[in-house]
Amino acid sequence: MMMDALTLDQFHVFVAVVEAGSFSEAGRRLNRAQSAITYAIQKLEEQVETELFDRTVYRPTLSPSGLALLPQARRILDDVGRFRIQAREIKRGLETGLHLSLGALVPVGLLAPAFAAFADAYPSVRLRIGIQPFSLDVRDGAGSREPADIHVVFGMLLPDTMVKRVIGAITLIDVAAPSHPLAALAGPLGAETLRDHLQIVLTEGTKAPADQEIGVAAANTWRVTDLAAKHALLLAGIGWGRLPDALVADDLAAGRLVHLPTEDWNDNGALRRITLVAAYRRDEPLGPAGRWLLARLGGGEDAQPPVS
Repeated sequence: MMMDALTLDQFHVFVAVVEAGSFSEAGRRLNRAQSAITYAIQKLEEQVETELFDRTVYRPTLSPSGLALLPQARRILDDVGRFRIQAREIKRGLETGLHLSLGALVPVGLLAPAFAAFADAYPSVRLRIGIQPFSLDVRDGAGSREPADIHVVFGMLLPDTMVKRVIGAITLIDVAAPSHPLAALAGPLGAETLRDHLQIVLTEGTKAPADQEIGVAAANTWRVTDLAAKHALLLAGIGWGRLPDALVADDLAAGRLVHLPTEDWNDNGALRRITLVAAYRRDEPLGPAGRWLLARLGGGEDAQPPVS
Protein backbone atom coordinates (compact mmCIF):
# COMPACT_ATOMS: atom_id res chain seq x y z
CA MET A 1 0.00 0.00 0.00
CA MET A 2 1.14 3.54 -0.74
CA MET A 3 0.09 4.81 2.68
CA ASP A 4 2.83 7.42 2.86
CA ALA A 5 1.00 9.51 0.26
CA LEU A 6 -2.28 9.72 2.21
CA THR A 7 -3.45 13.28 2.97
CA LEU A 8 -5.94 14.83 5.37
CA ASP A 9 -7.70 16.36 2.39
CA GLN A 10 -8.47 12.90 1.02
CA PHE A 11 -10.03 11.85 4.32
CA HIS A 12 -11.99 15.11 4.39
CA VAL A 13 -13.34 14.50 0.87
CA PHE A 14 -14.14 10.86 1.68
CA VAL A 15 -16.24 11.82 4.70
CA ALA A 16 -17.83 14.72 2.81
CA VAL A 17 -19.05 12.43 0.01
CA VAL A 18 -20.59 10.03 2.54
CA GLU A 19 -22.34 12.83 4.42
CA ALA A 20 -23.47 14.64 1.27
CA GLY A 21 -24.76 11.50 -0.44
CA SER A 22 -23.24 12.34 -3.82
CA PHE A 23 -20.03 13.54 -5.42
CA SER A 24 -21.73 16.61 -6.84
CA GLU A 25 -23.24 17.69 -3.50
CA ALA A 26 -19.88 17.13 -1.77
CA GLY A 27 -18.30 19.38 -4.40
CA ARG A 28 -20.82 22.12 -3.68
CA ARG A 29 -20.27 21.89 0.05
CA LEU A 30 -16.51 22.01 -0.34
CA ASN A 31 -16.68 24.61 -3.11
CA ARG A 32 -14.88 22.33 -5.56
CA ALA A 33 -15.60 20.89 -8.99
CA GLN A 34 -17.11 17.43 -9.05
CA SER A 35 -14.12 16.23 -11.04
CA ALA A 36 -11.82 17.29 -8.19
CA ILE A 37 -13.91 15.29 -5.73
CA THR A 38 -13.86 12.25 -7.99
CA TYR A 39 -10.09 12.52 -8.46
CA ALA A 40 -9.47 12.77 -4.71
CA ILE A 41 -11.52 9.61 -4.05
CA GLN A 42 -9.80 7.74 -6.87
CA LYS A 43 -6.36 8.62 -5.50
CA LEU A 44 -7.41 7.53 -2.01
CA GLU A 45 -8.66 4.21 -3.34
CA GLU A 46 -5.42 3.70 -5.24
CA GLN A 47 -3.37 4.34 -2.14
CA VAL A 48 -5.35 2.01 0.12
CA GLU A 49 -5.69 -0.49 -2.75
CA THR A 50 -9.40 -1.08 -2.26
CA GLU A 51 -12.64 0.45 -3.51
CA LEU A 52 -14.41 2.66 -1.01
CA PHE A 53 -17.61 3.07 -3.02
CA ASP A 54 -19.75 0.67 -5.03
CA ARG A 55 -19.86 2.09 -8.60
CA THR A 56 -22.56 -0.34 -9.79
CA VAL A 57 -25.37 1.76 -8.26
CA TYR A 58 -26.60 5.21 -9.21
CA ARG A 59 -25.67 7.01 -6.01
CA PRO A 60 -22.30 6.46 -4.30
CA THR A 61 -22.78 3.65 -1.81
CA LEU A 62 -20.07 2.56 0.56
CA SER A 63 -18.44 -0.77 -0.21
CA PRO A 64 -17.69 -3.19 2.65
CA SER A 65 -14.16 -1.73 2.76
CA GLY A 66 -15.54 1.79 2.82
CA LEU A 67 -17.87 0.91 5.69
CA ALA A 68 -14.94 -0.48 7.65
CA LEU A 69 -12.63 2.48 6.98
CA LEU A 70 -15.13 5.32 7.44
CA PRO A 71 -14.98 5.35 11.29
CA GLN A 72 -11.18 5.50 11.11
CA ALA A 73 -11.30 8.42 8.68
CA ARG A 74 -13.66 10.30 10.96
CA ARG A 75 -11.47 9.58 13.95
CA ILE A 76 -8.40 10.91 12.12
CA LEU A 77 -10.21 14.14 11.27
CA ASP A 78 -11.49 14.48 14.85
CA ASP A 79 -8.00 13.90 16.27
CA VAL A 80 -6.49 16.49 13.96
CA GLY A 81 -9.21 18.95 14.94
CA ARG A 82 -8.48 18.42 18.63
CA PHE A 83 -4.75 18.74 17.92
CA ARG A 84 -5.28 22.12 16.29
CA ILE A 85 -7.50 23.35 19.13
CA GLN A 86 -5.04 22.25 21.81
CA ALA A 87 -2.09 23.81 19.98
CA ARG A 88 -4.02 27.08 19.72
CA GLU A 89 -4.94 26.98 23.42
CA ILE A 90 -1.37 26.20 24.50
CA LYS A 91 -0.22 29.21 22.50
CA ARG A 92 -2.73 31.27 24.51
CA GLY A 93 -1.23 29.99 27.78
CA LEU A 94 -3.38 26.94 28.52
CA GLU A 95 -1.69 24.43 30.81
CA THR A 96 -0.92 20.97 29.48
CA GLY A 97 -1.60 19.52 32.92
CA LEU A 98 -2.52 20.41 36.51
CA HIS A 99 -1.40 18.84 39.78
CA LEU A 100 -3.83 18.96 42.72
CA SER A 101 -2.79 18.09 46.25
CA LEU A 102 -5.65 17.12 48.57
CA GLY A 103 -5.56 17.00 52.34
CA ALA A 104 -5.86 13.51 53.80
CA LEU A 105 -9.34 14.15 55.23
CA VAL A 106 -10.77 15.90 52.19
CA PRO A 107 -13.63 13.76 50.81
CA VAL A 108 -12.88 13.40 47.11
CA GLY A 109 -16.59 12.89 46.43
CA LEU A 110 -17.21 16.46 47.54
CA LEU A 111 -14.99 17.70 44.72
CA ALA A 112 -16.02 15.14 42.09
CA PRO A 113 -18.67 17.35 40.40
CA ALA A 114 -16.05 20.06 39.81
CA PHE A 115 -13.62 17.47 38.44
CA ALA A 116 -16.29 16.10 36.09
CA ALA A 117 -17.07 19.58 34.79
CA PHE A 118 -13.35 20.23 34.33
CA ALA A 119 -12.98 17.07 32.24
CA ASP A 120 -15.71 18.33 29.92
CA ALA A 121 -14.43 21.90 29.75
CA TYR A 122 -10.72 21.08 29.34
CA PRO A 123 -10.42 17.55 27.91
CA SER A 124 -6.84 18.18 26.77
CA VAL A 125 -5.55 19.17 30.22
CA ARG A 126 -4.30 16.22 32.26
CA LEU A 127 -5.25 16.25 35.95
CA ARG A 128 -3.05 14.59 38.57
CA ILE A 129 -4.48 14.27 42.07
CA GLY A 130 -2.33 13.41 45.08
CA ILE A 131 -3.11 12.99 48.78
CA GLN A 132 -0.78 14.76 51.18
CA PRO A 133 0.04 13.67 54.76
CA PHE A 134 -2.47 14.63 57.43
CA SER A 135 0.01 16.42 59.66
CA LEU A 136 1.19 18.62 56.80
CA ASP A 137 -2.42 19.24 55.85
CA VAL A 138 -3.36 20.51 59.30
CA ARG A 139 -0.16 22.19 60.45
CA ASP A 140 1.28 23.64 57.28
CA GLY A 141 -1.78 24.03 55.10
CA ALA A 142 -0.25 23.76 51.65
CA GLY A 143 3.09 22.40 52.82
CA SER A 144 2.96 19.23 50.74
CA ARG A 145 6.14 17.40 49.93
CA GLU A 146 5.96 17.90 46.19
CA PRO A 147 4.99 20.94 44.13
CA ALA A 148 1.33 21.26 43.23
CA ASP A 149 -0.63 23.85 41.28
CA ILE A 150 -3.65 23.82 43.60
CA HIS A 151 -3.85 22.60 47.21
CA VAL A 152 -7.20 21.69 48.74
CA VAL A 153 -6.62 21.69 52.49
CA PHE A 154 -7.97 22.74 55.84
CA GLY A 155 -7.83 26.49 56.29
CA MET A 156 -5.48 26.35 59.25
CA LEU A 157 -2.18 28.20 59.49
CA LEU A 158 -1.89 28.77 55.76
CA PRO A 159 1.18 30.90 55.05
CA ASP A 160 0.86 34.38 53.57
CA THR A 161 2.68 33.11 50.48
CA MET A 162 -0.55 31.33 49.48
CA VAL A 163 -3.56 32.82 47.74
CA LYS A 164 -6.61 31.25 49.42
CA ARG A 165 -10.24 30.69 48.47
CA VAL A 166 -12.81 29.14 50.81
CA ILE A 167 -14.65 26.37 48.96
CA GLY A 168 -16.64 24.72 51.73
CA ALA A 169 -16.37 23.03 55.10
CA ILE A 170 -16.03 19.55 56.54
CA THR A 171 -17.81 18.34 59.67
CA LEU A 172 -15.97 15.65 61.62
CA ILE A 173 -17.81 13.29 63.93
CA ASP A 174 -16.68 10.58 66.35
CA VAL A 175 -17.85 7.12 65.34
CA ALA A 176 -17.49 3.47 66.28
CA ALA A 177 -19.04 0.16 65.29
CA PRO A 178 -22.30 -0.79 67.05
CA SER A 179 -20.42 -3.63 68.78
CA HIS A 180 -17.90 -1.24 70.34
CA PRO A 181 -18.28 -0.66 74.14
CA LEU A 182 -18.56 3.12 73.64
CA ALA A 183 -21.66 2.62 71.47
CA ALA A 184 -23.57 1.31 74.48
CA LEU A 185 -22.80 4.30 76.71
CA ALA A 186 -25.10 7.26 77.12
CA GLY A 187 -23.62 10.63 76.27
CA PRO A 188 -22.07 12.98 76.55
CA LEU A 189 -18.80 11.03 76.51
CA GLY A 190 -15.99 13.02 78.07
CA ALA A 191 -12.23 12.82 77.74
CA GLU A 192 -11.93 10.58 80.80
CA THR A 193 -14.19 7.97 79.21
CA LEU A 194 -12.59 8.17 75.78
CA ARG A 195 -9.08 7.88 77.20
CA ASP A 196 -9.64 4.25 78.17
CA HIS A 197 -10.57 3.08 74.64
CA LEU A 198 -8.32 2.46 71.66
CA GLN A 199 -8.45 5.37 69.21
CA ILE A 200 -7.67 5.07 65.48
CA VAL A 201 -5.68 8.15 64.48
CA LEU A 202 -4.84 9.38 61.00
CA THR A 203 -1.24 10.55 60.99
CA GLU A 204 1.74 11.10 58.72
CA GLY A 205 3.68 8.13 60.11
CA THR A 206 3.41 5.36 62.64
CA LYS A 207 4.90 7.74 65.23
CA ALA A 208 3.88 11.37 65.59
CA PRO A 209 5.58 14.13 67.57
CA ALA A 210 3.74 15.43 70.60
CA ASP A 211 2.93 18.71 68.87
CA GLN A 212 0.91 16.78 66.29
CA GLU A 213 -1.46 15.22 68.84
CA ILE A 214 -4.43 17.13 67.46
CA GLY A 215 -7.75 15.47 68.19
CA VAL A 216 -6.19 12.62 70.22
CA ALA A 217 -7.94 11.72 73.46
CA ALA A 218 -7.02 8.08 74.10
CA ALA A 219 -3.97 6.83 75.95
CA ASN A 220 -3.73 3.93 73.49
CA THR A 221 -3.75 4.70 69.78
CA TRP A 222 -3.28 2.91 66.48
CA ARG A 223 -1.73 5.05 63.75
CA VAL A 224 -2.77 4.81 60.11
CA THR A 225 -1.59 6.90 57.18
CA ASP A 226 -4.61 6.27 54.96
CA LEU A 227 -8.19 7.45 55.46
CA ALA A 228 -9.61 4.30 53.87
CA ALA A 229 -7.62 2.15 56.32
CA LYS A 230 -8.98 4.10 59.27
CA HIS A 231 -12.50 3.73 57.92
CA ALA A 232 -12.07 -0.03 57.49
CA LEU A 233 -10.72 -0.52 61.02
CA LEU A 234 -13.62 1.39 62.54
CA LEU A 235 -16.12 -0.67 60.53
CA ALA A 236 -14.43 -3.80 61.88
CA GLY A 237 -15.08 -2.64 65.45
CA ILE A 238 -11.44 -1.90 66.18
CA GLY A 239 -11.35 1.30 68.21
CA TRP A 240 -13.16 4.57 67.71
CA GLY A 241 -12.19 7.63 65.71
CA ARG A 242 -13.17 10.83 63.97
CA LEU A 243 -14.19 10.89 60.29
CA PRO A 244 -15.93 13.32 57.89
CA ASP A 245 -19.70 13.02 58.23
CA ALA A 246 -20.11 12.81 54.44
CA LEU A 247 -17.83 9.76 54.35
CA VAL A 248 -19.79 7.82 56.97
CA ALA A 249 -23.33 8.96 56.14
CA ASP A 250 -24.24 5.66 54.46
CA ASP A 251 -22.63 3.65 57.26
CA LEU A 252 -24.64 5.53 59.88
CA ALA A 253 -27.87 5.06 57.93
CA ALA A 254 -27.21 1.33 57.51
CA GLY A 255 -26.19 0.85 61.13
CA ARG A 256 -22.63 -0.17 60.31
CA LEU A 257 -21.35 2.72 62.46
CA VAL A 258 -22.87 4.81 65.22
CA HIS A 259 -22.32 8.48 66.03
CA LEU A 260 -20.71 8.79 69.46
CA PRO A 261 -22.09 11.70 71.53
CA THR A 262 -18.70 12.99 72.62
CA GLU A 263 -17.86 16.22 74.37
CA ASP A 264 -15.23 18.54 72.91
CA TRP A 265 -11.84 17.50 74.23
CA ASN A 266 -8.43 19.16 73.97
CA ASP A 267 -9.36 21.01 70.78
CA ASN A 268 -12.31 23.07 72.06
CA GLY A 269 -14.31 21.98 69.05
CA ALA A 270 -11.69 23.28 66.63
CA LEU A 271 -11.73 20.04 64.68
CA ARG A 272 -15.50 19.65 64.53
CA ARG A 273 -16.19 22.00 61.65
CA ILE A 274 -13.19 22.75 59.47
CA THR A 275 -13.06 25.30 56.67
CA LEU A 276 -11.95 23.82 53.37
CA VAL A 277 -9.66 26.03 51.30
CA ALA A 278 -8.26 25.86 47.78
CA ALA A 279 -4.91 27.62 47.61
CA TYR A 280 -2.02 28.24 45.27
CA ARG A 281 1.35 29.92 45.58
CA ARG A 282 1.24 33.70 45.20
CA ASP A 283 4.44 33.68 43.16
CA GLU A 284 3.12 30.99 40.78
CA PRO A 285 -0.16 32.31 39.31
CA LEU A 286 -2.56 29.82 37.80
CA GLY A 287 -3.16 29.54 34.08
CA PRO A 288 -6.65 29.64 32.50
CA ALA A 289 -7.51 26.00 33.29
CA GLY A 290 -6.31 26.35 36.88
CA ARG A 291 -8.30 29.55 37.39
CA TRP A 292 -11.40 27.88 35.95
CA LEU A 293 -11.04 24.86 38.23
CA LEU A 294 -10.44 27.07 41.26
CA ALA A 295 -13.64 28.99 40.50
CA ARG A 296 -15.59 25.75 40.01
CA LEU A 297 -14.30 24.27 43.25
CA GLY A 298 -15.64 27.39 44.93
CA GLY A 299 -19.09 26.83 43.48
CA GLY A 300 -18.71 29.00 40.37
CA GLU A 301 -21.28 27.28 38.15
CA ASP A 302 -20.90 29.98 35.50
CA ALA A 303 -17.18 29.36 35.01
CA GLN A 304 -16.61 29.12 31.28
CA PRO A 305 -13.61 27.78 29.34
CA PRO A 306 -11.99 30.06 26.76
CA VAL A 307 -13.59 30.13 23.31
CA SER A 308 -11.52 28.06 20.89
